[in-house]
Amino acid sequence: MVKVVVAGEAGTSVKESQAWLRIKEAEIVGVADSLSSLREILQGTKVDIVDIGWVADSADPWVTLAAQAGKHILCADGTALGRGGISLCDQYDIVLQFANTLRFAPEYEQAQEQIKNEAVGKAGVIRLRRGAPPSSPNADKCIFQALGIGEFDWLRWTFGEVERVMAREVKHINESGQIVHYALVMLRMAGGAIAHVELSWAEETEHGSFELTGDQGMIAHDSRESIPIRWSRGEQFLSTTFLRMDLMQRQREHFVRCVQKQEVPRLHSRDLLAALDIASAARESVRTGQPVSLILGGGEG
Repeated sequence: MVKVVVAGEAGTSVKESQAWLRIKEAEIVGVADSLSSLREILQGTKVDIVDIGWVADSADPWVTLAAQAGKHILCADGTALGRGGISLCDQYDIVLQFANTLRFAPEYEQAQEQIKNEAVGKAGVIRLRRGAPPSSPNADKCIFQALGIGEFDWLRWTFGEVERVMAREVKHINESGQIVHYALVMLRMAGGAIAHVELSWAEETEHGSFELTGDQGMIAHDSRESIPIRWSRGEQFLSTTFLRMDLMQRQREHFVRCVQKQEVPRLHSRDLLAALDIASAARESVRTGQPVSLILGGGEG
């Protein structure tokens, strides 16, 4: 039985607590809504995992406190992770993951498996879209990091390293006075595929979709449709269904098994750094109007 502390700013960790309550191998031993309360719990209670929920600014102070205490860390908001906190976890041999990864979303996980099995042949053009309302909590943060980091990580996991990044973004105020924000990121993968990632804070609800084309077929998914995932190959058209399990629960169950040394982590700190590098390159491309080349290597596919 692993001991878990759910941490984060006051009133923001309800979803994380509910997810842990569904995991038989875990027990919540504390809820910390401030750094001082987290420090107090870590000093007086046996803890294995600190699950950091939403924080307004950087998660690094929370990560630093947990890492120095030797606790494994799950961070709900990958946009709040900084290089300092990630490096510190490496230094202390801490398992660190961010919770908004698509590696545990069933549709994306299955599509990755199909691509690795060459179900659509050699990958060509890849299109991904992630949209959310302009009133979202992170809508004031960098769109490439807040909305794109999950897509960038999944692309590397599925298609390999990114060689070059080109990005554009547009902001304007709509009729209701809200800032509407769009971005398009074009990635050239080392294997030759081209990925178009569309990000938008202009939607009624959060949703994601993808179209993955190869020289032998296509895999498509749209979270707004009733058919979870579609696969076409030649004249064949197949729909795939599977048992759905809450993404938060799936990742936490995997995280527990990693802490117990039963599984190898699916997501590593170097993957976090690589996704941050892509987001940073997109910002730089917007600033200069030019493509940005990335130095390959260091990531875990």
